Amino acid sequence: MVTIKPAAPLNGPVLLPDALVDQYVKPGADQLLLLAAFRLTALGWVESHTAQSLMRRRWVATFDGFDDVMRLPRDPVRSVVSLAYFDHADALTSGDGLWRVVGSRLLPAVGATWPVTADRGSAVQVTFEAGYDDVATEAPALQIAALLLMKHLFDGGSIEDVPATVTLLLDAQYRTPVIG
Repeated sequence: MVTIKPAAPLNGPVLLPDALVDQYVKPGADQLLLLAAFRLTALGWVESHTAQSLMRRRWVATFDGFDDVMRLPRDPVRSVVSLAYFDHADALTSGDGLWRVVGSRLLPAVGATWPVTADRGSAVQVTFEAGYDDVATEAPALQIAALLLMKHLFDGGSIEDVPATVTLLLDAQYRTPVIG
């Protein structure tokens, strides 16, 4: 099992600037707090739906143990900051130098194998940096989808009935279908 959590929060106004939001959503002065919540909800949903990090920030992924290939659950991966694991004696151990990164996959260093971990859940913790420097130019469909979802929420829509336009923008480019 893999769990993921951000080590730093999203900066909503950087990802969806007020000028862009005002152009499409047109909130009143008394709706700004509500709009801020909708902005973060929409951005979080897009990140979860696509496994993309919309801005460069740190993430912490926790795995039950080492696999031959460990897929880091947010793209685009920029770097691995640290790896720590509970060894066979259940002592927290640094894994510096044990890995190499290929795309979003973490592999053992060339000629090495992963060490034995304690027989426990959450035995391996990887801190990594992922995300876009400028989502508006690098992945504009993500930004537009978040803006459309935010407008949908602002207009009274639910996160349970995301418009097809939003999912179409995201699914073709950022989600891989699973066949089998």
